[in-house]
Amino acid sequence: MTDNNYKKIIRAVFTDDTVRVYQAFNSKIADDAILNQKFTLESGWSDNRTTWIKPSFCWILYRSGYACKHNQERILAIDIKREAFEYILENHIDAHETGKSAIPSSKKKIVVQWDPERNISISKLDGCGDIRSIQIGVKKAKIKEYNEQWIQAITDVTPIAHQIKKELDKGDLEKAKSLLPDELVYTPKNVRF
Repeated sequence: MTDNNYKKIIRAVFTDDTVRVYQAFNSKIADDAILNQKFTLESGWSDNRTTWIKPSFCWILYRSGYACKHNQERILAIDIKREAFEYILENHIDAHETGKSAIPSSKKKIVVQWDPERNISISKLDGCGDIRSIQIGVKKAKIKEYNEQWIQAITDVTPIAHQIKKELDKGDLEKAKSLLPDELVYTPKNVRF
């Protein structure tokens, strides 16, 4: 447990080379990103603001309402370089610390916040104490690098989100759970939370 009385855990799909994160967008941005394997300004995607990435699939289901919310009707799985993910973890500031002038400017390019982890029913995770899931804000100063260097693959996982919701609506929790990606606890190399 941390001094904040909750556990900080990163669950993700990852390999030796990549870590998967998720974002939800409208169809125009999603279609363009899948086609180009990066985001483009022509699609309406903005490189002028913080973009939030999340390695927890259940959390993006919660955020996007199973890919049913306005302008979040598509969920993209974005595989980024593992070395970039490690960079994020080593060079971030906590979202609650962003206003403090003593923070080095190099750490103001990535902001992290810890939000309650979600289960497949998008409720707060039960039975494990207060577990928080990482949400990562890539600020304007790092957006170009994220988009042009860190991203290795972009895949549409919206059909999985819709199928999970369909199975839950039918009352088949086990079938819905079987559709979840196999996320493991990710242990950073040089950072302790």
